[in-house]
Amino acid sequence: MVQDDFIIAEMQSLSVEGSGRTRSAIVPRAAQGEGFKEAYDWTTLWYDALADGRHLRLICPKLLNFRTFFVDGALKIDGQPARIRRTSRHRRHDIVELDLPDGAERVSTRTGRWQGESGISPMQTAHFAGLNASLHISRNNRLDWIEDWARFHIAEHGLEAMLLMDNASDAYPPEAILDTMARAGLKRGVVLKVPQSYGPVRSKTGGGGAKFLQPAMLNHARLRFLSRARAVLNADIDEIVWSRDGSVFDAAVESPLGLVAFEGNWTSPPMRSQPPFRHADHLHPEVGVGPCPTKYCIRPDGWRRHLSWDVHRPSLPLPMRLLKRSDFGYWHCRAITTNWKNYDRLQPRRSTEADPFAAETFARLLPQ
Repeated sequence: MVQDDFIIAEMQSLSVEGSGRTRSAIVPRAAQGEGFKEAYDWTTLWYDALADGRHLRLICPKLLNFRTFFVDGALKIDGQPARIRRTSRHRRHDIVELDLPDGAERVSTRTGRWQGESGISPMQTAHFAGLNASLHISRNNRLDWIEDWARFHIAEHGLEAMLLMDNASDAYPPEAILDTMARAGLKRGVVLKVPQSYGPVRSKTGGGGAKFLQPAMLNHARLRFLSRARAVLNADIDEIVWSRDGSVFDAAVESPLGLVAFEGNWTSPPMRSQPPFRHADHLHPEVGVGPCPTKYCIRPDGWRRHLSWDVHRPSLPLPMRLLKRSDFGYWHCRAITTNWKNYDRLQPRRSTEADPFAAETFARLLPQ
């Protein structure tokens, strides 16, 4: 492993702990599911402060009542009043943009007697420039799962680099992930340490909108690391992207919109099989369930550099069904999970017959 090619990155975050303030709950009390109070992000003000030329971007959860920390006079850069250029408001995150003086090192804000500050992170777009890259958020996913995911997509699609945002894994250190990336055959890799709360699992009454971290981190990754990549695949470690005709990265580059969207299907290992499971065990389509939401591969250059990214789509004013391709899709592997959503309670119905296409593809790319 070449050390400069595989790096660990950190964020310059700010929490309002100690201020006596907490973020208001975006979900009504009646819709807050079990564990909401423990999982909700009550205190993060910004995840990172990014120096982008003459601008400083603060990547934030939804500001809600925390907007008072961003009023004129509250924000300072190296002790001097900062001018807010604009605030971009999105469904589950906000980005505050400031003018950035040359050589700036610290950004701060205050309310009442409380003051907090953070450092400023550099842009690192050169690390992924010109490469086919994938983007993930992960907590304690097994290292063999990460390696298998990378190996599959290197062989099938020409994946070259991976950005894994590690959400406070305690099963191994970040260095172990970098070793796994290198062993899989990637050219470049970054593990970004993301210690903040992921957010509450969606309740039956619709509490999923309280998960700020993932959409904010997708756009943090877009700005700080991936804006010069050749193309970026947004898929989770339990989602294997199949193809019936070439590379998904090439398809995104060749697309008039610079975007390929595709849907997935749940798959499971055979009945009565025993863990530990790997992706290649997931040969049996589940029945009685609809397709999984779209994922996508996108060129981040040109006019697309202004698009915000979310979990299942970028911020295009077009229905994803109009962009969906049938020559790509993904297998959503049921048993590739740390059980954070209580998947072990499910007893999915699955076909007794293995999917021949999945069997052939896994045998070719991930032979047991």
